[in-house]
Amino acid sequence: MALEGNLRDFSLEDMFRLLASGNKSGTLHMERDGSEGRVCFKKGRVFFASSNWNRESLGRRLVKTAVISEKQLRQALGLQKIQKKEKANRRLGQILVDEGYLESRVLEGFIQDQINDTLFDLFRWEDGELRFESGESCDDEDIGISVSVENIIMESARRLELWNRIRIKIPSLDTRFIMASAPGDKSMEIHLKPKEWMLLCFLHGSRTVRELVELTGYNDFDTAKILYVMYSAGLIERLGATDEALPTE
Repeated sequence: MALEGNLRDFSLEDMFRLLASGNKSGTLHMERDGSEGRVCFKKGRVFFASSNWNRESLGRRLVKTAVISEKQLRQALGLQKIQKKEKANRRLGQILVDEGYLESRVLEGFIQDQINDTLFDLFRWEDGELRFESGESCDDEDIGISVSVENIIMESARRLELWNRIRIKIPSLDTRFIMASAPGDKSMEIHLKPKEWMLLCFLHGSRTVRELVELTGYNDFDTAKILYVMYSAGLIERLGATDEALPTE
């Protein structure tokens, strides 16, 4: 029998704690107008999560973030196809590690980050239907790495606190930024990483937060966080904002 509810009456945090305390295995489905999410549990721990903005497979996400190459992914998928005929059961992640394409600690950190990114998206929902199907399998997504519910809740709370601070300076997805004509003194203290350089390059001319999300493929949180740091340091300038606020959900 499915466990059902609505986020207006039963928070996602409460649902997660209930499933964790009962060591439940199955799939939690979330739905609202035009959006849906899926969280897979095994013995009360989360090993996979997807939402509207994060539907790509593990392999595609690894390639997109340059953790592995396209060629390495093709080779690993080829090995996976061969082993299925031989009734072997190595997951894609294990194949990538066994073939030396990436280290197990890198894979584990990547999966944990992806789960946390997706769940932060879902934790911002203020309304929506919840349905937990006990025993519903997500075996194709299970690569042997999981995250505890307590860690998920703490990480989401940390991000939500930062998100609320960001929304004070970047109140809208249509807020437009441009590189500062005279960068402030604090800008000298910034040491940009490749991800930040990429976003800054797209600011040639001017761009809105929404446009930068679409151009870079970063989620709204990562994009706004980078802009928040650069704006606070005086490296970029805000040209204006509309009345549409950054999404709380």
